[in-house]
Amino acid sequence: MTLLYTVLLYATTVFISGCEPNSTTDPYFSTELGATSIYKIERHTTDGMEETRHGWTNLIIQKSNSSISIDRKNLNNHHETYKIMNNGIFLKEKSQNKFLMPRNLRKNDTWQTSTYATALQTSQAPWEKTLRPVIIVPVINRVLSVNQDIWVANKFYKGCALVESVGDTEIPLDSFIGNIKVTISSKTWYARNIGIIKRETRELTNSDIIKSGDATMTLLSYSK
Repeated sequence: MTLLYTVLLYATTVFISGCEPNSTTDPYFSTELGATSIYKIERHTTDGMEETRHGWTNLIIQKSNSSISIDRKNLNNHHETYKIMNNGIFLKEKSQNKFLMPRNLRKNDTWQTSTYATALQTSQAPWEKTLRPVIIVPVINRVLSVNQDIWVANKFYKGCALVESVGDTEIPLDSFIGNIKVTISSKTWYARNIGIIKRETRELTNSDIIKSGDATMTLLSYSK
């Protein structure tokens, strides 16, 4: 696996970005045509540290009285369609719309979703190639705060929402290992009219083969 290591040079100028919107009904999601986000993702696995980039651009925005539809292109040219309605934010899938989060976030709000484990892998013996099992974990999300102030990549964001997500599952890893238990916990900071600005994830197992992993996603830039 090719690992990408980049030296990040931070500007000496301090930028201040407010998460506070023009309206408290604005979603924690970008709805502006042409808006682009670039993220840095650091994964710490059994094999070491890996750094990659993730990002998206809003290509088409369609607004009506009851909903907003957003077509996005990711850095890998994969296209996704999101829909924002009064009852939540959804990702359009083949058979149905997948619920992601409420349209607005209030302290102590809870909801259930699922997430993929991204930092559990190993290329240690007895595997000659990297073992990275596909693990989907159901999680319970809870809003811890809607007044978080946080520095992210030399920018100061005020009044953001902080969501904690916790879940576990059991999967068959291999015939001679058997089932393993996987636990995921994360904290995600959201800015209104932008979306995720930072996510910290911890992934644990009860296996000696793949013990644990960490992943951090940080917003490097947002332009519109």
